Amino acid sequence: MSAFVEECRREWKRLGVPDLLADEMAVDLEADLAEAEAEGISVAEIVGEGDPRRFAATWASERGLVSEPVSEPAPQKRRRVWPWVVAFVVVFTVLFLSWLALQSFGTGHARSSPPVQVPSARRVFVPRLVGQRACTAERIALAAGLIVHGVPKGRCHALVIAQEPAPGTNVQAQAPKNTVKLRLRG
Repeated sequence: MSAFVEECRREWKRLGVPDLLADEMAVDLEADLAEAEAEGISVAEIVGEGDPRRFAATWASERGLVSEPVSEPAPQKRRRVWPWVVAFVVVFTVLFLSWLALQSFGTGHARSSPPVQVPSARRVFVPRLVGQRACTAERIALAAGLIVHGVPKGRCHALVIAQEPAPGTNVQAQAPKNTVKLRLRG
């Protein structure tokens, strides 16, 4: 019995019950237990099958010495984080793979530069330049994709009297085959 009472006394001190009141409660408890034993009542019927700390806290609360009986802390509910982590990883993976697919198959071609045109594959018709002023003939030939020879600087007003190759000739747009030679007068 005294071990039970001593355990209760330690709990009352832990709960902040003043020493004089804790001693008084211990004496009362010992007297109640001795009286119950004399009357043939078991100690378990008086204090219960429980923990002496819980008994002491409940008794101190019933006497108004502590605000409420101290119970064992309820086990904290653990948050399950792993489902959220798995969901995040799955969503991120799907989005990343979708982005890669779009880069490879979908919009990826729209961003790439257009294929380089090989000038050798293109054909050019030589325009008629005879009768034109030299600078005008040169602009027309350049616009058609031809290189002009025979127009010296400062002779823009000279008149084209001959050209080689002839007008309407189909030439490759590749040097030196895309060259037109002009003969000027004036």
